Formats: sequence, structure tokens, C-alpha cells
Amino acid sequence: MSANFPADLVPDGAALAPHHVYIGLLLALLAVAIVWDDAAGKEPWVGAVALLLASFAFATVWTYYPATGAVLSLAGVSLALASTALPFWQSYAWVGPRGVLLLGALVALDDVAEHAFGVWTPLDALWKAHLVQHIH
Repeated sequence: MSANFPADLVPDGAALAPHHVYIGLLLALLAVAIVWDDAAGKEPWVGAVALLLASFAFATVWTYYPATGAVLSLAGVSLALASTALPFWQSYAWVGPRGVLLLGALVALDDVAEHAFGVWTPLDALWKAHLVQHIH
């Protein structure tokens, strides 16, 4: 683990590069959008706000204020993960929107954790070991 926080002052040198954090966040936001109007007066606000916070922090804040961007990105993704346990989601099965939210948040967390802490993460390792070599 890196002694500095965050490990990357700018994630991979370009916050707007195609990071898998964006794939995860978009997947999770899709789950939130699908259930948004299912019950009158009940909306997944916590998950939606958390995902938007993580998106904004990773894409814009991190480049200019690395520690703040990393903390807000981690907080947003963590809150989105935790929101799957809230009463709103209890009526949804894990195989469905609730699981998609969880999966998307975990994919996003993989990238955020790698850039914030400089630790090995499974999806980043898969990218570096098997996928990136086929692109160049």
C-alpha cells in the first residue's frame, strides 16, 4: 500500500479516461433509474445521491483536490453499497435491480480503491494481465 493518500494524484493521469469506475457507476445508476417510479412517494434517494457524489468527485474533484476527491469518491461508493440494505430495497431480489446496484457499486469500488490506496484490486489486475495487451 502506498504511504501517500491518495496513491494517485490524478487517476491514471486522466480522470476522464475510460476507467471502470464509470462502468460501475452507470450500471448502478441504471438500477436506481429502473426502480425510481415503482412506488408512490418512495424513491432510492440515498443510492442516487451517493452515486452522483462518487461520479462528480472522481471525474472533477480528484484532479484538483486529490485527497478530497478520493475521500468523496470512496464515501459515495460506500454509501451506495450500504444503501442496498435500506428498507427501500428490501422488496427487490438480489437477482434484479438490487443486485445490479450492488454489482455496479463493487465495480466502481474496485477502481476507486486502487487509485486511492494503491492496492491490488481484482478488476484492475485482470485489465493489466489480460485485456490491455489486446488493445495496443
